[in-house]
Amino acid sequence: MFSDYIKIAIRNIFRNKVYSTINIAGLAIGVASCVLIFLYVQDELSYESHFSKADRIVRLAGEINFEGQEVNKFALSSPPIYQALRQDFPEVEQVVQLLPAGNQTVWYKDKSFNEQDLFFTHSTFFEVFDYEMLAGNPKTALDEPRTIVVSEGMATKYFGDAESAVGEMLKFSNNTYKVTDVFRDQKHSHIVANAFLSQSTIASEEAVTADQWFNMNRYTYALVQDEAQIPAFQEKLDAFAANTIDPWIKENELNASMQFVLQPLESIHFDTEYGADISPAGNISYVYIFAAVAIFLLLIACINYMNLATARSAKRAKEVGLRKVVGAYRSQIISQFIGESVLMTLIAAVLALGLVQVMIPTFNALTDKNFESNFIFQWEFMLLVLAIIILVGLLAGSYPAFFLSNFKPIDVLKTDKAPRGGNASLRKILVVTQFTVSLVLIIGTIVVFTQMHYLRSRDLGFNKDQVIVIDIPGGDSTLVQRLPIIKQQLLGNPNVEMVSNTRDIPAENMSKLMTLSEVDGKMVERTLNVMFVDYDFIDVMGIGMKEGRNYSRDMKTDLKEGLIINEAAAKWLGWSDPVGKRMQMIDWDAKVIGVVKDFHVKSLHTDVEPLILALNPASQGYLMARIKAQDMASTISFVENKWRAFDPTHPMQYFFMDEHFDKQYLAEEKMLTVFGYFAGLTILIACLGLFGLASFTAEQRTKEIGIRKVLGSSTGSIVLLLSKDFALLVLISIVLASPLAWYGMHKWLQDFAYRTDLSWWIFALSGTAAMLIALLTVSLQAMKAASTDPVKALRAS
Repeated sequence: MFSDYIKIAIRNIFRNKVYSTINIAGLAIGVASCVLIFLYVQDELSYESHFSKADRIVRLAGEINFEGQEVNKFALSSPPIYQALRQDFPEVEQVVQLLPAGNQTVWYKDKSFNEQDLFFTHSTFFEVFDYEMLAGNPKTALDEPRTIVVSEGMATKYFGDAESAVGEMLKFSNNTYKVTDVFRDQKHSHIVANAFLSQSTIASEEAVTADQWFNMNRYTYALVQDEAQIPAFQEKLDAFAANTIDPWIKENELNASMQFVLQPLESIHFDTEYGADISPAGNISYVYIFAAVAIFLLLIACINYMNLATARSAKRAKEVGLRKVVGAYRSQIISQFIGESVLMTLIAAVLALGLVQVMIPTFNALTDKNFESNFIFQWEFMLLVLAIIILVGLLAGSYPAFFLSNFKPIDVLKTDKAPRGGNASLRKILVVTQFTVSLVLIIGTIVVFTQMHYLRSRDLGFNKDQVIVIDIPGGDSTLVQRLPIIKQQLLGNPNVEMVSNTRDIPAENMSKLMTLSEVDGKMVERTLNVMFVDYDFIDVMGIGMKEGRNYSRDMKTDLKEGLIINEAAAKWLGWSDPVGKRMQMIDWDAKVIGVVKDFHVKSLHTDVEPLILALNPASQGYLMARIKAQDMASTISFVENKWRAFDPTHPMQYFFMDEHFDKQYLAEEKMLTVFGYFAGLTILIACLGLFGLASFTAEQRTKEIGIRKVLGSSTGSIVLLLSKDFALLVLISIVLASPLAWYGMHKWLQDFAYRTDLSWWIFALSGTAAMLIALLTVSLQAMKAASTDPVKALRAS
């Protein structure tokens, strides 16, 4: 019997090629999209899970609350907490810290590279995080000073392979390090590292910061003995802060409080609450959105199947009636139709796997992932495909199966009582559902595009175009001393308009500086963001002065007695006349000499924050040059040649300010692309179904069309007749989708301090586009039907 079902199913597929093609194509697209999204969701949710002790590892995030200010939250913590955890917390099995080493130039023989993502850490790091090691002994890898453990990628770049790396020497600006081990590159961890350097190398420097609780410059991880101890551990940390840190704060006469908050390791990837993290946080909202889109795509494909199967029920009514007459039970008929649905889904799944293989490179580029084609051999993936085939087969085939199996033989075997295509009301509801989902995605795509255009076109308060930024290698004091000469040499090119060196640039993490600021005649503690800049920074960046003046080389007192703040700082400090107000810092007792207009140093997700532009002509971080647009290639070549002349050992690493700043919107760019792709797919699948229904409707009304043409109806009037019902359904979809899309996109836009408006034209444009696409789809079939010879139409059975 089962083999008979298969034969009948295959015959029906080939007998109805158009409808089978539409169903299989829709299901294949839906399944392929679902598979790709599953890969993305699984990848995002698997962060840190490869560490065997992940459930027992927590990170200590720092929170500092200065009186009268918002709480400053950092993923970083301070040096003294390391010893405190080891000595006073018996529930802590092990503690490690990561201290960023900054950008470094590394030499091996005659090769040099600029390396990022380097960290000093303790010798016990690999006891807490069990990285997969390719060479060496992880237990002793970082025991000795001036030792380094490198990633597989770094080892391959320098030495060819992991085995050849062990024992080799790498020269940094200040030290030479011996490679003792190589770890497998990490794909699913917030700790993005190219190498770990031994903490003992900088032991003497560490002693200086042993009691500096406000020196938040490293990441601290604790391995607890039992996961259940974490809540009690947090309570002890709070008590420790009250009994140890708060007295230190009072001793130093600071109006502040400080505490540490435990972050479970597996929650860090999606935690956006704490700043200055090692790597950008993921966005759990996007995971939910992707998962919802996958479900919607499958749902729309299933709706197509149900619509077309029930619409064509009349074609199979006599088949069902004959089967019942010869003794077939209803359960057997249901099994047959569900079996056909599962078979159709199976064929679609095979095609979907082919689509996935083709789309993997594009999908990797879209999501910044590195999925490989061999994932189809993973048991999780096989279970997923099997589940999709069964679930979609049952979902898509259930209603047609129960509907068709309910026919009464005495009715369906009489021609004049044969069903006319099933429940039309249900089909209309399903079509409305399809287009509602499609319209929500179309509106979402337009809103995201509009917001991205707004972000890129909004005045940032500085000019980010045509600014080349050179990363100054750390640890080379000689190079810093030569910066004034380098700047003069660069200005010798007429295409180089201005040059500046600075420690900080927009779109980078800024330091926070505690000050004593003059408020109502008293010196009050306030913490502000600070950027250390030189005399030319404001001019190079094109930042406008609100009042006062810029730093001047002619004013020697500016170096230690002058400060420039932004409008937000003046407003926050309550200064209506800020020029001349006093501010005291670590080694500054200065007065405000100027106020710059507010400019954005962070993305437009946040408001402009209070900021100090502190003068430091020897700032070592970046060298910036504003260059003219014409002949840019030769200008960059000129800059590179000048750099090599002054520093032949360090390769010049550079980028453009506009590109660097816009990287802050990568997540939104991805979302835009994803919405665009999936909005297109949903409308494509919906239109496939609409095409099939229009074709069936035209087929059902063949004689009516013939009679109308004989009576003088024009082709246009017939097309309008066949199209108006579908147009009404799309119109209902527009009415339903608009408030849903408005609510969802309104919530999304709340993530931005500066955002576009949800204008009426977005909804009008989306609705018009959907209506035109739907009418074009239906009209193609309607025109074909209207063009049929009336004589042939009237002869149709």
